[in-house]
Amino acid sequence: MTKTKKLKNLLDSMGSVLIALSGGVDSAFLLQIASETLKEKVKAVTFTSPIFPKNDLIRAQNVARKLKIDHIKIKFDILSHGDFCKNDKMRCHVCKTKMIEELKKEAKRQGINHIADGSNIDDMKDYRPGLLVAQKSGIKSPLLEAGLGKKDIRQEAQERKIEIWNMPSSACLASRIAYGAYINESDLSIIEKGEEFLHQLDFREVRIRYHPPIARIEVSTQEIVRLAELPIRDKVLEKLKELGFKYITLDLSGFRSGSMNDLLS
Repeated sequence: MTKTKKLKNLLDSMGSVLIALSGGVDSAFLLQIASETLKEKVKAVTFTSPIFPKNDLIRAQNVARKLKIDHIKIKFDILSHGDFCKNDKMRCHVCKTKMIEELKKEAKRQGINHIADGSNIDDMKDYRPGLLVAQKSGIKSPLLEAGLGKKDIRQEAQERKIEIWNMPSSACLASRIAYGAYINESDLSIIEKGEEFLHQLDFREVRIRYHPPIARIEVSTQEIVRLAELPIRDKVLEKLKELGFKYITLDLSGFRSGSMNDLLS
């Protein structure tokens, strides 16, 4: 049995499902397979909050619209919770717990049996306390259960002509802020604007890690030289200073997903 066939069987056994649609390729692929399998018994939900890049919401809306799936948006006021904003190692645990509370309320309102997210087997390789919370709360991760990793998902998404099949992974903007530094909307906003500016300069994989008052830029190792050379360097310095960053550095190790978790080891 192929992994995709196993995925379809898992979804079919659910009867109906509410998909947490982030705007990334994993949940987009999951939503498409769910729509093929369960038809109108699938709905998608996306959270809106300053901790999520606005482009993620736009992509999620486009995916749901193309599939003709009912797409629910939930305003997520996580910044009103001090336990989240203090930004310790329990940050993701707090956030995921609050998200699951809202997802369960929405599933009940919609009369839907199950909730599923886009977690896959590659997510098991990093520090993901939110994934453990989801598993303990009964949230399904059918991609993970079917044994699908990121490479599998991108290949299947490309074959199904999902437009974002090769889009770099995105992540919550709070993950850019060093543990122990208080999270606020202003800092999240300048990080989002700074990363968007770097994308406009055609840098593909980008993170601005913020260790107040230092911004540490991560791009792929192949793009480090281009960022360090004129005139790009001066453009980046000017823009990030304009946004409010005091000191701007370039991480010579290059882009690493979840690099802030190094602070926990």
